Amino acid sequence: MCGRFTLTTDIKTLKNVFQLKENIFDYIPRYNIAPGQNIHVIIKEDGSRKLRLMKWGLIPGWARESKIGYKMINARYETIDTKPAYKGPFQHRRCLIPADGFYEWLKKHKTRLPFRITLPGGVLFAFAGIWDRWISPEGLIVYSCSLITAPANEYLKEIHERMPVILDREQDYETWLAPAETGSLKGLLGTYRGKMEIYPVSSLVNSPNHDHPGLIQRSSDKF
Repeated sequence: MCGRFTLTTDIKTLKNVFQLKENIFDYIPRYNIAPGQNIHVIIKEDGSRKLRLMKWGLIPGWARESKIGYKMINARYETIDTKPAYKGPFQHRRCLIPADGFYEWLKKHKTRLPFRITLPGGVLFAFAGIWDRWISPEGLIVYSCSLITAPANEYLKEIHERMPVILDREQDYETWLAPAETGSLKGLLGTYRGKMEIYPVSSLVNSPNHDHPGLIQRSSDKF
């Protein structure tokens, strides 16, 4: 699974990598993004890519209450086209979730040791995501999303059995956002096979109340 991630790049790099044309005023770097928070996602709208804020934790359009979203921060790629909550969004409402790293915890004795995972050089990439629109009983419109997960690769399997689906090429960004037959789209989903870098970080990342550059620094703690 994936329960925390980072997006620390500057706005110029974000716009260049994902070919965003509009002016963006609500972006700030984040060092400890957590479920339930509003996160930046990229959708395709009127033929161009747009950066939008959505709540992390998908609330299906048919849900009776919003708290279901806390159970739906991740969607398994194996059942993305069959589970009722995910099937419609997978067919019609796909998004990119920009990131430059994510956190995972290794269970050791009675403690959980945090690690940050990045691509080499800390380059920007995207998680494959889906989104939906929900209207509360009071008429409030909520846009929410889930990121898609797959079995862990060789870098991560000793830490956790699952990992987010990572897209890191412009061709894949375009394919994921464009209208397409979902059968062909499943080919983009699966375990990431590229190189990754993993290093220990401060246990301060355990609390979503902490969100500052020190969280992504390599920890000198002895594990």
